[in-house]
Amino acid sequence: MKQYLSVVVKPTLFCDTGCKHCYHLPEERVPGTMSFETLDRLMRMVSEEYEAAWFIWHGGEPLTLPFSFYKKAIELEEKHFGKGTFRCGNTIQTNGLGLNRRLMAFCRQKQINVGVSYEGPFNGALREKDSSKAISSLSDKDNKYSASATICAETALRQKEIYRYFRDRGTDVSLSPVIPAGCARRGGLVPDPDEYVKGSIEAFDDWLHDAEAEIPLIPHYLYMLNYLGEPVPSDCAHTSCLTKWICVNPDGSVYPCAKACPEEFRMGNVNEVGSIGELFRSEGFARILEGSVKRREKCASCEIYKYCGGGCSMDFYHECGLEDNSGDSCRIYKGIFSHVSEETQRILDEKPDMSGYNRFVRDAVVGKLVNPKTVAQRCVPRFLMRATASISTREPLGRSAHPTHDLAGQGCEKNSA
Repeated sequence: MKQYLSVVVKPTLFCDTGCKHCYHLPEERVPGTMSFETLDRLMRMVSEEYEAAWFIWHGGEPLTLPFSFYKKAIELEEKHFGKGTFRCGNTIQTNGLGLNRRLMAFCRQKQINVGVSYEGPFNGALREKDSSKAISSLSDKDNKYSASATICAETALRQKEIYRYFRDRGTDVSLSPVIPAGCARRGGLVPDPDEYVKGSIEAFDDWLHDAEAEIPLIPHYLYMLNYLGEPVPSDCAHTSCLTKWICVNPDGSVYPCAKACPEEFRMGNVNEVGSIGELFRSEGFARILEGSVKRREKCASCEIYKYCGGGCSMDFYHECGLEDNSGDSCRIYKGIFSHVSEETQRILDEKPDMSGYNRFVRDAVVGKLVNPKTVAQRCVPRFLMRATASISTREPLGRSAHPTHDLAGQGCEKNSA
């Protein structure tokens, strides 16, 4: 059996709001629900071929489906993977409008992580409806979610404010830029890369020296771990995710990514194949793999290629073409990662008083200083269980395994889900 697979399940493409940056165009956000027959077949094939799996319930807006759908979905999962098993985990990525105490209680019981696409005080910059009321109506006991904040042109230089908003509430947060896909192609939303880098570095520096911080800042914390020698499969954009992820639409159609993946990369349909392996042998998958390899060949001489893995194929596809490596996402990653790695190396070299740094940095760096030959010691934050999530090959699934920072936030719920 193969080790693990991350499965983005889009049980519906319908959405109850119209985010300006959604991967899905309005005409794509149609009613319709994945059948339990399709879901059962998907669960069976994944369980037979993989030791572990992470299911990310996406959309559209997954919480437009009734509560009963997810009760049945988890029953099917337990049927194939076993009850109370460490073989699989779940995340629901939502716009937050459908959150309620009943759902949150179910998620606690079944250890389902809840990710909310939410920018706090700047939520109105991208989203027509405000989920703050639904989120604030939950008690502190219920209010265990992580936020995926999508950064647009308006908020590129305000990332530190967004970090502080979630820090003050003890809510894990990831920051990621709008990419020019779907609705976001329609003007003015994609941030200037230099402004994005500047705002991101300001947020990182604030978090780095925030000794009282009880949340990680994603993706910066993942970049630090990566630089210290700890591979981070949860960072799907920079870990060669091909063959480790699939996205399944309501009709059973399968794609290698949930980010507005075009028809040319369609891998098949779970109702028409006998195995997941067959999907990876499809012409559609061969196309994205071939184009990605050609782009990465151009990246191979770059000094940070070993950290970025050539970046996200779908980001490049939408920015400049699958085989081209000149997109904004490369420029942004270089700018942020270079700063994070320089600060990390400075700490290693100067060995300053670590009391002025947050506990995530302290634990990661101190482990490296104690034994330079080992990988970094890692605080495993709640956030790393979130949506869009890869599964660590070194940890059993459960509350300590980690998904990705990259998938949630921009679709409908990813350029929101």
